Amino acid sequence: MKEINMETESEIKHSEFLENSRNIRKKMKVNISLFLLFVGLWLGVTYYTFTYSKGYLDAAINNVQQENALNIKELNESIKSISNEIRSLRENMEDAGIVITNTSDVQSRIDEKLLDLESQLKQLEKSLQILQEAPDDAEN
Repeated sequence: MKEINMETESEIKHSEFLENSRNIRKKMKVNISLFLLFVGLWLGVTYYTFTYSKGYLDAAINNVQQENALNIKELNESIKSISNEIRSLRENMEDAGIVITNTSDVQSRIDEKLLDLESQLKQLEKSLQILQEAPDDAEN
């Protein structure tokens, strides 16, 4: 009788072991499935964030480039205007060279105006150079 009892007890232990191993496998499958689901969600969110950020940054860079192009155009127009004004003043000085040299007050004012216009021209050229380099920096 003890032998039968031991066999039944061992069968019970074996069936409990099998049931436990099935439960462990089920839990592992659920855990792996949840892990893969979360990894998939994380990858999806990361991809969406990347594409949204890239689109936003590309649009911002394009806006800056367009604004810089307008600024460059305005600076070029200002430089042309100042260059024309300087050229006109020099021509007027050459035409009236004798009169201007006799009146030192007028000559000094014209010289001041020329120096002022030349300094403005240099500042505009520096600004133009900075703006022309800016789109190159943004593309890199």
